[in-house]
Amino acid sequence: KKFNGRFLGVYHAYPNAGYEQGPAVIGLCWSTDLRKWQLDPPILRAEDGAEWERGGLYKPCLVHENDTFYLFYNAKTAEKSWHEQTGVATSRDLKTWTRFPGSPLLRNGPAVSPDEKFASDPCVLKYGKQWAMFYFGLDRKGVARDLLAIGPDLLHFEKCDGVSIDVGAPGAIDERYAHKPSIVTHRGVLYHFYCAVA
Repeated sequence: KKFNGRFLGVYHAYPNAGYEQGPAVIGLCWSTDLRKWQLDPPILRAEDGAEWERGGLYKPCLVHENDTFYLFYNAKTAEKSWHEQTGVATSRDLKTWTRFPGSPLLRNGPAVSPDEKFASDPCVLKYGKQWAMFYFGLDRKGVARDLLAIGPDLLHFEKCDGVSIDVGAPGAIDERYAHKPSIVTHRGVLYHFYCAVA
C-alpha cells in the first residue's frame, strides 16, 4: 500500500546467523518501485514486550484503518519448548507504537486443540462489517493447520470452529504442515496461499 507517496512494508529480522536464530525484531520498510527497499530501524523488540513475547517476534501483518495503523504479529515465549501467540500494536504516525494491553489477541487453545502450542502468522482482512484473522495453529503432535478467527473490530477476535486448510493425506506435499496463511482477494475470489511441508 502506498503511504505518503511510497510503498510501505513491514519486516522481521533475526540478530544471529542461521534459521530464526535469536529474538527477532519488527520494523517498517519503504520502496518507490517494489524492488528496492529501505529498512527503518526496528519499531518492536522482544525485550520491550510482555512475557508471552520475550523469546522473539515473528510474522507481522500491517493494517491501516481510519487514522490508525494496526501491526499484528506473533511472538514466542523464552522457554526451550516455547509457545507462540498473536498480539497487536497500534500507531497513528508510524513512529510511536503502543502494544495493546489485551494482547495476546489469539491465545493458545486448550489441550488437544489444533492451536495448543502455536496461534501464529496472522493475516487480517476486512470481512463485510467484520474482520477476519487467518492464522495457523500447531498442536501437541507437531501438526500445523490454517485456522480462522472473526472479530467485530481489530482488537477482539473469536476463533471459529473447524480448520480452514487441513494437512493432506500421507504422501501429500502438505502431510505435516498446511500453514502460514497469506490471503489475497481478486475479482471476488479469495486465494488462500499457504506453506506445505511433507
